[in-house]
Amino acid sequence: MSLIKSVIISILNNPVAKGISRIPSVKKLAFRYVGAEKIEDFIPKMEEILNSGYKITISFLGEHYTDKHKVEGYFRNVINIIEKVNNYQNISVSIKLTALGLSIDYEYCKENVSKILNFSSQFNIRIHIDMEESVYLDDSLKIFDYFRKELKYNNLDITFQAYLYRTLKDMEDRIFSYEWESKPLVRLCKGAYKEQFDKIFPNKQKIDENYYNLAVKMLDNIDKVYPAFATHDAKLIEKIKSYATFKGISKDNFEFQMLFGVLPDVQKKIIEQGYNLRVYIPIGSEWYEYFVRRVAEKPSNLFILIFSLINKS
Repeated sequence: MSLIKSVIISILNNPVAKGISRIPSVKKLAFRYVGAEKIEDFIPKMEEILNSGYKITISFLGEHYTDKHKVEGYFRNVINIIEKVNNYQNISVSIKLTALGLSIDYEYCKENVSKILNFSSQFNIRIHIDMEESVYLDDSLKIFDYFRKELKYNNLDITFQAYLYRTLKDMEDRIFSYEWESKPLVRLCKGAYKEQFDKIFPNKQKIDENYYNLAVKMLDNIDKVYPAFATHDAKLIEKIKSYATFKGISKDNFEFQMLFGVLPDVQKKIIEQGYNLRVYIPIGSEWYEYFVRRVAEKPSNLFILIFSLINKS
């Protein structure tokens, strides 16, 4: 994480600064990037997005819970989302394992994931394990292996992060070397959590290089994986398109993923070119921290935020 991002996040996450979340104009700005506080309020917009040719992943906001009451609340909201969207096509639901109790107890988390998979497997809903800090990575992979490989929940997918040195080996050991009954969707993102320097590539250039190398590996193993390239980097997107064309890989066999509200014109162009594009849409009342990360990733948003504060309404 860059110094500028760290400073912005530190300032805006200060308990005093968090008070701005109650200002209507700030909330309006935040909801450029957040679908809604409740899934019921987002259904009309969700239908519009699906009808425009996009796929959707819905993520209920929350992570790092050490209180079982919060975990139970998160769990109920995930179940509620599945109930509300199970009649729609091309929708998946993303889960954070630390929001399902991984920070409390491994078996407790696994039990909650089991309940979600039992429920979602009744419908046409895929469940996606979102990746968090590397301290949780081994347990996250164990949970994925247990449900996907041992119990054969073919609706379970997973994320890998390109900024970690270990990701190539993890993919080779966990994904490419296995004979899948049904290919998992593997989401490749760059990685956004603060990590120790010896675990991650040292700068953006090296991370980008590793991202592309991992993307190539995924496309070279298209018989083992359905690749999902989660990036807003135009150069990487074009390089991945070119390599897929060189390999003769159909546009139906992979997808790009982007965050709701980020580069909408680019998203539309990708759809118009005939590629699959999935929009990652956060839902929930814990939107402020997510919004802060969006501001930090695009500092020009900070000026919009300041303007919103000046024009409180």
